[in-house]
Amino acid sequence: MIIALLLAAFGCSEKKRIHDTVKTSGDTPPLVLLCQDIDYFDTAALHSEAFMKQTMTDIVKMMSVADSASTARGLRIFFSGLDGDSIAISEASRLAQLYLGNPASPVRDDDLYIRFLKSLLSAEGIPESIRIRNEECMRKASLNRQGTIATDFNYIDRNGAGGTLHRFEAPQTLLIFYDPECTHCSDILSELAEDPGINGAIAQGQLAVLAIYAEGKRDVWEKTKAGMPANWNVGYDLTGILDEDLYDLPAMPTLYLLDRTHSVLLKDPDPTLLMHQH
Repeated sequence: MIIALLLAAFGCSEKKRIHDTVKTSGDTPPLVLLCQDIDYFDTAALHSEAFMKQTMTDIVKMMSVADSASTARGLRIFFSGLDGDSIAISEASRLAQLYLGNPASPVRDDDLYIRFLKSLLSAEGIPESIRIRNEECMRKASLNRQGTIATDFNYIDRNGAGGTLHRFEAPQTLLIFYDPECTHCSDILSELAEDPGINGAIAQGQLAVLAIYAEGKRDVWEKTKAGMPANWNVGYDLTGILDEDLYDLPAMPTLYLLDRTHSVLLKDPDPTLLMHQH
């Protein structure tokens, strides 16, 4: 993780009481102490991009070593202290998504992101537009989380045979959602296809690749399926993964590493991380 500091206060007298308590409370969790020490009356600071960036950096860092109860307590103080300030809350939620919910972030953590979102959504005074936006973030973050069974779907492979994810058997499955019309996607697929570690694991029967096209253009898939790696299983989605919102596919390719039971080991990791797994 990367980050540490928090915010709090329920009113003038409550803020003074909390601030005084910080000095003498030896068993208060660090995240809570950090939350309590924020000056929520300094609107200029709360609306400062640099200040909020450092604050959220500190919050995320401290969340990574806090238990769920301490996290909930600290964030409850934080959002209560922000007291419906739409500018500060919007920036805090944006940075939380950037740090914890973004696949490109080195500290991405769906579990911590969901804790943050739960606290935000349960707080009073959150502007409706921010609440709606973060409810959608919560829904997407909750899809196919690490440690859960990946959602099943039907597909047809390039040989015309039907299949489902849950009937796809392998010690580990690299599930790839791809778009043959995307140049960036093609570049990443080429790197994966040429990776000696992945190819070695496939040859040894330790790994199987299931590449699924879910964009709905059957003619595009038919024209390009033969160009996919010969040692990959390539399929066309028949369930309507995008229409049914079965998976969060923010960009192509989106990757999942699954175990033998189709439990998610890695969700949308950096491709280079996947290449280093084998």
